[in-house]
Amino acid sequence: MPSIASRSQSLTNSQINLESNPDLPAYTVRVSDRAKCVRLALSVENGLEVVVPANYDHLKIPEIIHQKRNWINRNQHKLNEREAFFQSQAPHELPDQLKLRSLGEEWQIVYQQTVTRFGSITIKENRDQRQLVISGDITNVASCKALIKQWLMKTAEKQLFSWLRRLSLQTNLPYRTTAIRGQKTLWGSCSSDRNISLNYKLLFLEAQVVEYVLIHELCHTVHMNHSAKFWKLVSKFEPNYKTIDKSLNQAWQIIPAWLSL
Repeated sequence: MPSIASRSQSLTNSQINLESNPDLPAYTVRVSDRAKCVRLALSVENGLEVVVPANYDHLKIPEIIHQKRNWINRNQHKLNEREAFFQSQAPHELPDQLKLRSLGEEWQIVYQQTVTRFGSITIKENRDQRQLVISGDITNVASCKALIKQWLMKTAEKQLFSWLRRLSLQTNLPYRTTAIRGQKTLWGSCSSDRNISLNYKLLFLEAQVVEYVLIHELCHTVHMNHSAKFWKLVSKFEPNYKTIDKSLNQAWQIIPAWLSL
């Protein structure tokens, strides 16, 4: 993807590309009443998506796709490479630990098969021993993973929100609201209303990288683009931003594969 930040969009309509032109890849069009320009997005779930403003002339889209063909091919290759990597990491197995690099914590996960009335599953946190105990019908792999994800999102909400508040005060860059999400292609995003969303998977990245992502989104409260003025503001708070930003291209390799299913 071209960046770690994206504007929040309001979906008003969508349509599937039925172009007969074999030189163009298949794509979907998403009309947004908040979009001010055309934007391309590429993901495993949605494939190639073209986000356009309301009343945009759709006849112009094929030419844009053609002009961006190199970007599409390059990022499609990265996406395929990423999915192949995840599938090679035994993503269907239950994890036995969580290495939260951003917090300097490593949690062990213990599974206990117990008989419950409705086959329910529970998760308990033992902070002193940095241990998560999952009890119940642990043969239900999907439910076990769902519980762990819920725990991660709650942890992210607590840790990342306080981290963002501290940086907001330090940089004097206020924001409006925050939310924790689980995007596959974005580490964070900031809307035109200064609402910031953060990916709970940031917990697995190094602290310096997470801090950069938070600063990046805070700077978007001033500049909603990646202009020279935006990067100048980012460099004011993180002079090494170019190196860190580049490292994010490979950061997905340290995210547990089972979280990407």
